[in-house]
Amino acid sequence: MRRVQLIASLFLLFLLLWINQRIGAENAVLFGGLTWLGWASVFVFLFGIGFIVAAEDFFQNLIFFFRGKDDAEAVQRPRELSADELAELGLKKYIGPDFPHPIIFTERCIGCQACVDACPHDVLAIVGGVAAVVEADQCMEDTACQIECPVNPKACIVLNTTKEIRSRPAPNRDGANYETNVPGCYIIGDVSGVPLIKNAVKEGAEVIEHIAANLANNDSKAQYDVAIIGIGPGGASAAMSAHERGLRYIAIEQEKTLSTIEMYPKGKYIFFKPDTKDWFGGLKAVGLGLVKGKYETAETATTANLPTEIENNIANEVDLICRELSAEIPGSLHEEFLPLLKEKVNDEVTRRAQTLQGNKTDDVLTKIRNEISDALKTKIPGDQRERILSVWLGGLAEKGVKINEQESCKTVKRADDGDHFVIETEHGNSKTPQVYAARSVVLAIGLRGAPNKLRLPNEEMKINVNGKSENKVLYALSNPAEYRGKHLIVVGGGNSAVEAAVDLVVKRDGANITPRPPDEMNKVTLLVRDYLAPTVKFGNKYQLYQMFDAGILDVRFGVGIKEMREHEVVLMNVVTSKEIDVIPNDHIFALIGGERPDRFLKSIGIEIS
Repeated sequence: MRRVQLIASLFLLFLLLWINQRIGAENAVLFGGLTWLGWASVFVFLFGIGFIVAAEDFFQNLIFFFRGKDDAEAVQRPRELSADELAELGLKKYIGPDFPHPIIFTERCIGCQACVDACPHDVLAIVGGVAAVVEADQCMEDTACQIECPVNPKACIVLNTTKEIRSRPAPNRDGANYETNVPGCYIIGDVSGVPLIKNAVKEGAEVIEHIAANLANNDSKAQYDVAIIGIGPGGASAAMSAHERGLRYIAIEQEKTLSTIEMYPKGKYIFFKPDTKDWFGGLKAVGLGLVKGKYETAETATTANLPTEIENNIANEVDLICRELSAEIPGSLHEEFLPLLKEKVNDEVTRRAQTLQGNKTDDVLTKIRNEISDALKTKIPGDQRERILSVWLGGLAEKGVKINEQESCKTVKRADDGDHFVIETEHGNSKTPQVYAARSVVLAIGLRGAPNKLRLPNEEMKINVNGKSENKVLYALSNPAEYRGKHLIVVGGGNSAVEAAVDLVVKRDGANITPRPPDEMNKVTLLVRDYLAPTVKFGNKYQLYQMFDAGILDVRFGVGIKEMREHEVVLMNVVTSKEIDVIPNDHIFALIGGERPDRFLKSIGIEIS
């Protein structure tokens, strides 16, 4: 109850008591139960109360107008480009739409596609390796593009918006050397908030360069110069760089080396973005990109119309380039990769020779040789999962890089004397801790920690599959071809869940998919708790609905798992928790993300902002 209402109620009570007393004291003429004085008192009271209420509202609005005007304008002032931002874009004044829309700083953009995936209205696209605004008039002020942009300062900002935009939580680190607020502790790769395999490989080599430079003039009683925790692409690059520099290193991986790559479905084509940045890092890319890419045509260059002198020398140039590049491909892969390399080089030499006619032969061939050598070393579009694993695992093995697999890091603490870090780990199922002392620590643990669980009481259930005991609930799908004629459930509404559901009912050939033959077809049900995530790519959505319309994939929204049994699953409505169906089931793929490693990072003392 407002104060004025309380006062009015008390005054009205007093007025009624007074009127009643006056009526009892006088034998006056009554008008509808009240004397003329009573009616006059009521009208005066009502007028007074109305005046008080109106006056209070007037003064409150007047105070807000004078005292809150500046604050209101500050909150509602739309986002505009600063003078420094205009200078970075090479503009004196920004002339663009006056409605909310994104703008891209191309020099900051790393081409990770995070903004493109985040936008639900197809405003952005990747053009020339970086993000670009292609449909500004479709912007609905979602602002997810700016939120998801991982670089700092942001490469994608939304103009003319009054929304408060907060970035995703990320560990604090120095962008130049990747050191966190804990001196001697570094973060690289996805866990830093900056995605991309290509970027992680680059950071792995650069952080080791920085550590090696700082170790030169320092003495320490530590057992190792650097401990590398997490051996995905970033950690493997750091381990290779540390090995080549002769540093004393310990590399720790809780699963298998490059397990982040191995978790991709077999046959998946992995893009290395951005296309405009050269490859750099401890893991080499030579040998990758030799087969036709996902969207490449099969056209082959010919020597027709080439000068005879250049045509006769092409074979020699191909051999020279192949000898130079083959030294960077693991020897165990030469038999498989060198014929592909020769075919690729021959095609590139011939293609470039067609465009460089009119120059001296020696000049033409020298330029061609340099261009092709650089392209096959640094400008790699991507490759299939299996080939990436072959090249990188083969390279690590050939160099003799030692990695402790199946060993999980439990704690990282600064030693009491502050001289080094103490790293405590557990190996496999052994509960006996291993302890290492290292002068510096590189965290390359990735963004996803332990997978999120379904929280079913019997989630650890084992089932018998061809005489072997297997988990009924799985948290990754690495090889869809292993599952044939099964009843499968996929839980999740993100890209991983959608891709897995489709992969279990189709065969892929690059960007094309075809339904599996009847003898290999699975009965797949995709359970989405509410709706597909806004970050689900258009291509994935299209393929999902294509298979749904074809009747070979069951998609259920607002449905979850109520009970799990050995050979069947009870489904429920997630709102009412009522049972709605019982379906046969062999395996459940819970692809609902993972727990961020924030707790582990905070235990080390790393700040997350």
